[in-house]
Amino acid sequence: MTRALDFSRRMLLQTLLMSLLATILVGNALPNQQGSARSPQVDPFYLRLFDDGLAAFNRGDFEEAFENLKIAAFGLLDEPDLLGEAFVYLTLSAYNLKKTDQVEYYLREISRFKLNNRIRSSKLPEKIKDQFARVQSSFKNGLTG
Repeated sequence: MTRALDFSRRMLLQTLLMSLLATILVGNALPNQQGSARSPQVDPFYLRLFDDGLAAFNRGDFEEAFENLKIAAFGLLDEPDLLGEAFVYLTLSAYNLKKTDQVEYYLREISRFKLNNRIRSSKLPEKIKDQFARVQSSFKNGLTG
């Protein structure tokens, strides 16, 4: 009897997992019905981290901003405008934390993803663009993308 019960539980679990997987796959294939103002393709988890990172940055909590934006950037790889903004704030956070290696890393990433023009034409506040330009010019590699 316990073997039959174990088999039955395994089958139920397998069915539930397959249903969950199918729901996720179908949900990702369908257009987003929620209509996010920024980007319908970005998982809300990453958008929330992005917003939390910006809030922390604006409070001057650069460590929290850096950690949140680093994770958020991973979810923004397919959204170059938001990715560029995240990289700018990551660069400035790293600069304020005196993490020179991270400043250089994010400047290289901006170049690698060719985000320079997007950053210049972005909706970033002018104050942030100016800070970023000063940091960028103080580092050897700068932006070429």
